[in-house]
Amino acid sequence: MPSRPLRLLMVGSHPADTFDQAGGTLAHHAAQGDQVTAVTLTTGARSHHWQLIDQKRKLQEELDVEGLLEQAVKEKMDEVRKAAAILGLHDVRTLGFEDDEILLTREMVEAVADVIREVRPDIMITHHPYELGGLKLHATTGQAAIYASQQAMGAGRGRKTTHYVSKIFFMNPMGYMGHNVIDKKVRAMDMISSQYYGGAYSRKCHEISDGHTGGLAYVAYGEAFQAFFPECGYTLPFSEADIRKAEGLSEEGMARRSEIVAARMPLPEGMGFSSEHRIAPEQYRT
Repeated sequence: MPSRPLRLLMVGSHPADTFDQAGGTLAHHAAQGDQVTAVTLTTGARSHHWQLIDQKRKLQEELDVEGLLEQAVKEKMDEVRKAAAILGLHDVRTLGFEDDEILLTREMVEAVADVIREVRPDIMITHHPYELGGLKLHATTGQAAIYASQQAMGAGRGRKTTHYVSKIFFMNPMGYMGHNVIDKKVRAMDMISSQYYGGAYSRKCHEISDGHTGGLAYVAYGEAFQAFFPECGYTLPFSEADIRKAEGLSEEGMARRSEIVAARMPLPEGMGFSSEHRIAPEQYRT
């Protein structure tokens, strides 16, 4: 165990990225007293305020998006702060870039590097730099974070401090937590109403995503990460949980994998699922 509380920095593209793929892991760290800072590159208002996008699709040029943007930004950041608080995360920030700026820029790298110098994280979590072949803002953010970590560790310019990030993890682009925080993660997703993430969707996505990842490790729910730096240890990593899996009965492992928590979380008032949104089979035929 580390001799002091750890400092973690989560660098995401959009507000919900703060926790939808790593929220359970971050909640565990916060609960054990580690310092967790969550930074989003953008406010997500242009691409992830889906209620606003729906209005745009209906009204097209009649809708003044710029006139509604300030309120949309406020709604997005209010949502993510409420969601993060459920997970025990209280240092939530945005760098304020426009989320339709999807190409990597020097300004993005420098902004993330400044946060690294301030927070001085032991661990940084971000998007995989080649998610979907590198052709989306998630990948751009991952690239910005890696370049920023390299910039922050150098001598820099002027009087800026230096800092070396010891470990960097990418959120698995194919995955979306111990079972004791899945309820918090579901309730956190319920807060993101501007993206229609709450209600039935939150419960289903955690069963199929976190449930799938956890099932591979013989637990109820899990979050997947990929390490950027090679791991170095005096001996090979092997935990008490590994011994239990090796020596336990198959029945015990299957019972752990079969536990259902997310789907049984009560729906928030006014949220539900309606079959009227189903796509009829004949519409799939070509």
